[in-house]
Amino acid sequence: MFPRSAMHCPSLVTTSFLLPFCSLVSIAFAADPQTIPFSSKSYGPDGPWQAITIGVGTPSQSVDLLPGGSWSSDVLAPSVCVDAAACPIAKLAGFYDASASSTNVQIGQTGNIRGSSFESTGGGLPSLTGNADYMFETATLKVQNGVAGQPVDVNFSDFDMLVISEANETLPDGTTYPVQIGSLSLGCPQFNQSWTHFPPNPRFNGTFLPADLFAQGRVPSNSYGLHIGSAAMKIPGSLNIGGFDQGRTLGQVSSQVYVINHLPIDLLDIGIGVAEGGSPFNFTSKAGLLAAGNSTLSPSTSVFIETPLPYIYLPQSTCDAITQYLPVTYQAKYGLYFWDTDDANYQRIVSSPSFLSFTFRLNSDINLNFTINVPLALLNLTLTAPIIDTPTQYLPLRPAEGPSGKYVLGRAFLQAAFIGVNWQTASNDGPGAWFLAQAPGPNTQFQNQATTIQPSDGTIVGSAISWKDTWKGVWTVLPETGNNSTGGDTATTTTSGSSTSTSAPKSPVKKGISSGAIAGIAIGGVALISGCLLWAFFLYRRSRAAGKSEPGSPERIIQNPLTDFGDGSMRKMDGYGPRELGTGHEPQRPVEISGTVYKPRELDAGYIPQRPVEMAG
Repeated sequence: MFPRSAMHCPSLVTTSFLLPFCSLVSIAFAADPQTIPFSSKSYGPDGPWQAITIGVGTPSQSVDLLPGGSWSSDVLAPSVCVDAAACPIAKLAGFYDASASSTNVQIGQTGNIRGSSFESTGGGLPSLTGNADYMFETATLKVQNGVAGQPVDVNFSDFDMLVISEANETLPDGTTYPVQIGSLSLGCPQFNQSWTHFPPNPRFNGTFLPADLFAQGRVPSNSYGLHIGSAAMKIPGSLNIGGFDQGRTLGQVSSQVYVINHLPIDLLDIGIGVAEGGSPFNFTSKAGLLAAGNSTLSPSTSVFIETPLPYIYLPQSTCDAITQYLPVTYQAKYGLYFWDTDDANYQRIVSSPSFLSFTFRLNSDINLNFTINVPLALLNLTLTAPIIDTPTQYLPLRPAEGPSGKYVLGRAFLQAAFIGVNWQTASNDGPGAWFLAQAPGPNTQFQNQATTIQPSDGTIVGSAISWKDTWKGVWTVLPETGNNSTGGDTATTTTSGSSTSTSAPKSPVKKGISSGAIAGIAIGGVALISGCLLWAFFLYRRSRAAGKSEPGSPERIIQNPLTDFGDGSMRKMDGYGPRELGTGHEPQRPVEISGTVYKPRELDAGYIPQRPVEMAG
């Protein structure tokens, strides 16, 4: 295969279906965006993901492909599944058999791949290793003009394909499994892909979906707008050529410069949040997770947005910072985190309004940022055969760089994000722009008229729809309580059989007695003392009534009296009878306890007790 530098793209190539560029522009301005319907089927083994059906060859062979990526479309040949048991999904998605088509073209100058990585192919299925050949075919695709338009078949000539005859995905432990489904390219920075043909010239040109529709005058620009949606959460996919569905772009829309094979953007931070109601965590928001525990990360980290890759590739430290709050277990064999579906918090989290937030640089202005929220409900995906024997719920975080050597936000992220590209802005030779925005949830209007992307558009405008409203009635809003965590204050992340528990700080317990309690004790104490005094005063009056002395004379001693103690018993006393607060002198008259400190003193005949007062609080 020739390197990309050996490929070139004139302003217009000389294939018969292309018109002069100026004529194309005039036709394009009169055209409307075209909607590409999605298949009714969805596929794994790491999804489910929604696909688009395309017919390839003559007679037409129906194949389902996942939309996204650039340059050549990746189509599977039957030979990828020598072991039929290892290809449960590939058989459903369909194959392309070049030997069964009368319009297949393969030329030696296109090169091929033999036993090597597909990363050099530039945006198709870069994680594969194996064998493939560039081929060109006729293709048929259904397109729809507007919401009310009926789908019609559109034919393509020299459709540019990388036909995969043998290829495997490799797990981190070295285990391999056959590729299960191909990808439908959505264009590239060049208008077409051109190779030297057998002499004499002209050169041989392979075409791509948006450029070909633009060349036919069916769409207003060489552009597309895509939201892959979610099969699991019943969010239908949306793909428009020459325009975009404004209902899929909520709020600010980022505009970035692409590079030849990739869509780069600066990622500034990752957080965890709750859109409304109570939180399944012991916090309502947590920021700073991108660079947590990693001083080597710069204030911004450049990442690629790559639809063909299923996972979210992030630094190990970032994955650790995120998963410490989730009931997941890291499985080294797969390089992924499995949800602990038996944990009490699992269902509570994945059905709640909780999300991962990704904050990016909005455009070239370093002071402007925007955020895309990815509900954790969308990150509850399923691994199936041939990756794993039993369907297993997993969190699509992979603590590693992607095949390109950069961190990558793949299909799992794009369930919640809109992506679009205008490949050329002003002329075929001019650089274009790519767009990123928040996408809606299941509670929204999906049948919308597409908004045109003109050839000169370097920005697009999103809608004012509330993202939170598009999820109402779908997620379960939790009650707001003092302690939002249902599973206690400890979240556990287990790594390859070992577990590390991170205990969240608990609310401090106040010690000591409150002022209310102190007041209650004081009142109770006063009541108790007052009761004792009244009882003693009653006994004193009874004894005085039994034998009263003259005023000022010594108290008369009663020998061996029988005294009534008020409990029904009469007991014999030796000495003085009962007295009120006796001190060895004649008894005082009963008084209430003074609020001041009382100091006893010798009593004389003229002593007058203090006036009664309330005990001070």
